[in-house]
Amino acid sequence: MNYRMYALSALAAALIAGDAFADETKNATHKGKLVSITQNKLVLTGEDNKEHSHTLTSDAKLTLDGKAVQAADLKPGTRIRVTTQEGDKSTVNRVEGLGKNRDFAGNTRDGQIVRVTDKQLVFMEKRGQKEQTSTLTNDVKITCDGRVCKASELKPGMKVRVSSENDSPNTITRVEALDKNQDFASL
Repeated sequence: MNYRMYALSALAAALIAGDAFADETKNATHKGKLVSITQNKLVLTGEDNKEHSHTLTSDAKLTLDGKAVQAADLKPGTRIRVTTQEGDKSTVNRVEGLGKNRDFAGNTRDGQIVRVTDKQLVFMEKRGQKEQTSTLTNDVKITCDGRVCKASELKPGMKVRVSSENDSPNTITRVEALDKNQDFASL
């Protein structure tokens, strides 16, 4: 009887651990230039200079410079970042257009806030699971659950997406934090 109990416990632990590791690769992002887009299909030229076709989910979130848009608002040649659905690299559930607003064109990293001051943000980066200390620019744009907020409103434990310019990855120009609204597709 004890043998069966131990075997079942080991099986349950393995299943739980498997789910924990599966969450690490839940969504993947890819960058490129838009070739074409319809309500349910997207074609982009990836960083490898090859065309890639993706299917859009019916509830895919489309943005251009951080604002919600329709598929028709995204024009060919627009730089985009797509987030693919868990376990399916060909199905996209988020498209971020990077147009004229330079704040959205830099490096983007996801993580969780450890601590924050008026000038610095320390967060645990999701990719690599390492703590990052970054400087907030004087004109940093900060949102909390989609509304404009101040650095003093950011709290430890909040999910966060930070953006920086390519030439200065540890200087943050934009912070998107989530507290009550956990509807951030790639976090």
